[in-house]
Amino acid sequence: MYSHERRWLRRLAILNDYVRIPYANGSSYASQFLYREMTARGVDVTVVGPDDPNAKPSELPPQHIALPSIPLRNQPGFYLAMPSRASLESLKEASFDMMLVQSPSGLLYAGSFLRQQHGIPLVCVNTVHMPSVYNVVLPDALNHVGPVNRLFEDRLIPMVESQSTEVYNTGDALVCLSPGLKQYWRDRGVEVPIHVIPRAIEKRIFDQTGQADPFALEAAPGARLVVVCRHAREKEVDRVIRIFANYVYPKVAGATLTLVGDGSEHEDLKELAKELGIDHRTYFVGEQGLQKMPAWYRHADLFVYASLSETYGQVVSEALWCGLPVVAMDDGMGVAGQVTDGEDGFLVNPRAADADEQFGHYAELLLTKQALRRQMSDSAVQNAKDRSDPDACVQRYLEVFEIAKDHAKRHPGGSAIRAYGSLARWTGLHATVGAMGLMRKPVELNRNQAATGNWTLAAAS
Repeated sequence: MYSHERRWLRRLAILNDYVRIPYANGSSYASQFLYREMTARGVDVTVVGPDDPNAKPSELPPQHIALPSIPLRNQPGFYLAMPSRASLESLKEASFDMMLVQSPSGLLYAGSFLRQQHGIPLVCVNTVHMPSVYNVVLPDALNHVGPVNRLFEDRLIPMVESQSTEVYNTGDALVCLSPGLKQYWRDRGVEVPIHVIPRAIEKRIFDQTGQADPFALEAAPGARLVVVCRHAREKEVDRVIRIFANYVYPKVAGATLTLVGDGSEHEDLKELAKELGIDHRTYFVGEQGLQKMPAWYRHADLFVYASLSETYGQVVSEALWCGLPVVAMDDGMGVAGQVTDGEDGFLVNPRAADADEQFGHYAELLLTKQALRRQMSDSAVQNAKDRSDPDACVQRYLEVFEIAKDHAKRHPGGSAIRAYGSLARWTGLHATVGAMGLMRKPVELNRNQAATGNWTLAAAS
């Protein structure tokens, strides 16, 4: 049970973009973790999110409110929540003591509405790097068109950031996952208290040892690079493949690159490996079940990551927790907040003229210097446990909820006009995003039908 002084926290709402999680998603896994941990501490937790017509009862949280939804056509399995009179009444009748919004979508406006209309304290979690968002919906034909990119970068993204700032300021606290993002949002005008809470690691999964080696027989131990992520533009997996082809494969005997994940760029990445002549040393294993992931980390030799779009980068945390050193691009955000340069891995300035060569050099160094790799592995475990301890994470959230409750008392604010303005923005945003989803053909995700875990872990084995 949680401590006596927090017995006011009886009913917690977690607003999340997935009530059923169809494919690997760090933000939703974080919601699952908090659902389990808060429930174990005696809090009555309800997940609020879009209705998923394909969800089976076993895939849903025991307690949830499903809002009316429309599909995002280019992302099968993703639905956009929409307001309705009945759903808003259900949210009101739930009499929540606190709301935690783990979403960058219109669900932020749902939280804002309830905060302004009914005074429910609101804590938002920044889960998306805004400048990377538009990559998801732009079709290939427009992705490299200069005027289109400038329109998004110079006009639309600043507008979305401004609107997000406005929503955050109607709440009572903002949680960021790294110090860099705390400053990012402070610079954009967020005035409510901002707290940095790294995501926790689920020990019941990632403390597993002794699992069988999952790598291809041809991928000999000692020179295994692995990258785990969605195969999407913003993850820059193509950059990792080119670095491997140009700076690692020619220099390290037996070096292999294994890519765990799936997504819209999956087939293009396989074709790129073939074009570069490394397809015989590059393994595409698709998405893997969450319970299987410790084996991929513990039997690899080095984790490599080039994404510059991470608010956190849960896979980096998982790799470090399992003792896997990391070579990554210094994003100034989530990844940089986890990798201690020169201690448990190396960070490379992505804007340096020789960034790719540096990246390859560090990968070569760690693959060929076994003693250094062991030293960094030990540091990775210790640093990850210091940063990602689950009990510490939950305690920090409980502290933030206390601060948010006090903030809500001191800033009752809100008005019916502003509250219903939030509903209008919520509806308009999701209608627009849904229409933009028609611009790009649907992608195939989780072709392996990998188990993503569930809200209770009961069926996650």
